[in-house]
Amino acid sequence: MSSCLKKKELFFQIKNIKKLQMKFAVFIFDILLSISISGCNTENYSTKKDQEIVPPNYSDVAKNTPSGTPGLDKPDENIGNNSNDNCTNVDTSISSGYYLSFGVLDENVVRNGAKRNESEVAVTGKNIIFPQGEIRSISIKSWSRKEKAYNPPKPGIIQYVDALESAVILDRVPGNVIKENVKIETHIVYLNSHGEFRTINIINFGNGYHEVSVENDDAENFAKKISIKSGTGKKYNQVFIRSMKAEKIVKEWLDWEKQGKKGFRLIKSASMLHDGNADGIKLAKKHLKKLKTYLAKCRKTNGTPCGYENYFECVQNDGSKFHFSISADGESVSTDKGVYTIDYPYNEKIVEIFRQIR
Repeated sequence: MSSCLKKKELFFQIKNIKKLQMKFAVFIFDILLSISISGCNTENYSTKKDQEIVPPNYSDVAKNTPSGTPGLDKPDENIGNNSNDNCTNVDTSISSGYYLSFGVLDENVVRNGAKRNESEVAVTGKNIIFPQGEIRSISIKSWSRKEKAYNPPKPGIIQYVDALESAVILDRVPGNVIKENVKIETHIVYLNSHGEFRTINIINFGNGYHEVSVENDDAENFAKKISIKSGTGKKYNQVFIRSMKAEKIVKEWLDWEKQGKKGFRLIKSASMLHDGNADGIKLAKKHLKKLKTYLAKCRKTNGTPCGYENYFECVQNDGSKFHFSISADGESVSTDKGVYTIDYPYNEKIVEIFRQIR
């Protein structure tokens, strides 16, 4: 073979190698680009302002549920009779036991009457109706507040349930309502007349809109969703209703706050409660000063936060309370007023504060 032919072959080999290298480089660039543009708020509703959509299921408690604790295989039927001490032995690997472990009502709220189904939440006409039985506990959480038990006066609980039951069932919740408000999730542990526990989940989307669903205990998967049946035989996975009164009552229980970003600069002291840890860690002055500096960089956004693993309970300069949460990556901040985003590098500086104070 001539030297000229060898040179031509070598030239084409090098050219082919360069083409492969270029294709590989483009492939890697595409991957990096896709990673860089996928932010925290990946939930994209793609709806116009007035378009209506069926909201997703926001319940995420099961994934953070502690493993079963020594004690009862099933919650004791006497739990809730004016003593929180009984809750220490419940099985927290199932839905009712988990929520009962937060605390129980001082007085069980009984719901009876011939119009009620003996064991299940049902749809009657255009309304939902709770079954025969009694409410044992109420716990509430939101993106901005860690879940805990609430023990409101009995008349207030009755008014709340009456408001839910008198609300007319809707087909959907407006998309703009879902995107613009901080969600409040209420869990009611209900003992029906058959001696069976039900967990009634109520998500408040804001502007009076609610989603109601029901679960029973499941030994393997924490809980199992139960269909809500109507007298016509129709089954609902969840029911949507609108009740401004029910929303107002829950927000009164929580002392719901109207402050958003402006509340950060007014913080006098703060304690952090990590998800899964009931003990508050009070922030030192130096950490609080840094945190307030970085929180000033946040900007308002719409949609679901990346997470809310770190909760903060604060006292402001005038003595009022202020609540918010920050996601584990420091990018999402949720107040009662709305959701905010903190961009790089300030989110990483917040994460560094988390490491220092734990």
